[in-house]
Amino acid sequence: MQSDDTSSLLNTIQPSQPDFPIDYVDSGPAMGKLLKAMDSVETVFLDLEADSMHHYFAKICLIQILVGDRCYLVDPLSEINLDGFLKKLADKILVLHGADYDLRMLYQSSGFRPHRVYDTMLAAQFLGKPAFGLAALVNAYFGATLKKDQQKADWSQRPLPPLMLQYGAQDTFFLPGLYDALTGELREKNRLEWHEECCRELVKATAKSKEVDLENTWRIDGSSRFYPRQLAVLQALWKFRDQTAKDLDLPSYKVLPSDILLRFAMAVPQEGAPEHVPSLPSRLNSKIKAGYQEVFQQALGISESDWPQPLRPPRRVAPSPSSTVLNHLKAVRDKIAEDLKMDPSLLATKSTLTAVALTGANSRPKMMEAAKWMKWQEGLLLDAWLQPREPIQNPG
Repeated sequence: MQSDDTSSLLNTIQPSQPDFPIDYVDSGPAMGKLLKAMDSVETVFLDLEADSMHHYFAKICLIQILVGDRCYLVDPLSEINLDGFLKKLADKILVLHGADYDLRMLYQSSGFRPHRVYDTMLAAQFLGKPAFGLAALVNAYFGATLKKDQQKADWSQRPLPPLMLQYGAQDTFFLPGLYDALTGELREKNRLEWHEECCRELVKATAKSKEVDLENTWRIDGSSRFYPRQLAVLQALWKFRDQTAKDLDLPSYKVLPSDILLRFAMAVPQEGAPEHVPSLPSRLNSKIKAGYQEVFQQALGISESDWPQPLRPPRRVAPSPSSTVLNHLKAVRDKIAEDLKMDPSLLATKSTLTAVALTGANSRPKMMEAAKWMKWQEGLLLDAWLQPREPIQNPG
């Protein structure tokens, strides 16, 4: 709950551009006011703040929603029930900037699935904007400068200072103007349907859990060439750091950076004691430092039969596509993207080019199956790719 002092300050907080009122929602009556306001609109403008930089388990700390001319700051860490709010929210058109992270967080925390989403960042990419971050777009369209001084703040703290409340609200205030402007430009360029299809696919993708290989999460970047004894030490140190991070409710990197784990593991010879043991940061808590060193010494004595083995590359070598076919697909894609003034990877990623090239790029059904198209991509690329390839000129 916000303190009385903070609540009174909210009445005086007004973002500099434009001037919209802010309501803090951490009680039943405040939620009732928001729900009533949502009944009168079809489209709402959304943003959220999380605390992944400050805690082991990231959580949503603030949901900013612009309804009409008023911004509501919903506090998920308060005791209010969000079920009715999320149910009503799912039926609206949600306008967000860079929706992927926010939608994944909402799905993971509550199973939230929106009915329809409009991503202003995707819209800017479809229009070929050279800079499509929110601050860049706000500056380009409105000549305003968004403050980013609270971007790395701990949003789980309570009460939230007035400056953080203002910061949390500011991004939503420009979304209606961007929504109107970008939609108009997409419509002029006949790309609105492309954007709508991408947003539908985005909703599907963010409702899927990313596969995590829990057995090998400790194999951090840089350890692929370690021999088994070094891997045993790295695994032990990683598990110690992970448990410490959980106990302290901190991100793992704030306990110890991964390069320190690698440094200790690399100092381990194939047998015997290390000639030189790296030092730990002086800032480290003495208890953690002692525990880390103890784990390191214990890991040196792990039995050879318990050493993890390096991950073996697949025996089957992945097939390589014809360079002639791959170059043809890339050249056609790049020319279409250049004409449209769009990033070529929006039309087809490198992995899509490779998958299609492996089919030989001469069979419409096989190419469609390999590419896993969206309709707008198929319409732009498939027939163009099936055109006869120009013969390669011999040098000289």
